[in-house]
Amino acid sequence: MPDSDNLKQLRADYKKVFDTEEGKRVLKDLEKLGMFRQTTFSKDALTMAYQEGLRTLYLHIITFKEMDIEELERLIKEMERRNVL
Repeated sequence: MPDSDNLKQLRADYKKVFDTEEGKRVLKDLEKLGMFRQTTFSKDALTMAYQEGLRTLYLHIITFKEMDIEELERLIKEMERRNVL
């Protein structure tokens, strides 16, 4: 797990990459691929697990990119307190 400085830099990197016009187009594609605006339900458990994995990746990118820096710092402190970092 990255330390707090690395997490802050990583967040800045996400914003820099995905706030460009190219990055926005990629995110739009990942949104469709990740089935963000539709259900991932499937009668086949493996298919549903795969679709949820894609959705989780998209959600991770969006959440990390849009996370408020104060919220990130709060999470870092909590992780440090729990000895996760």
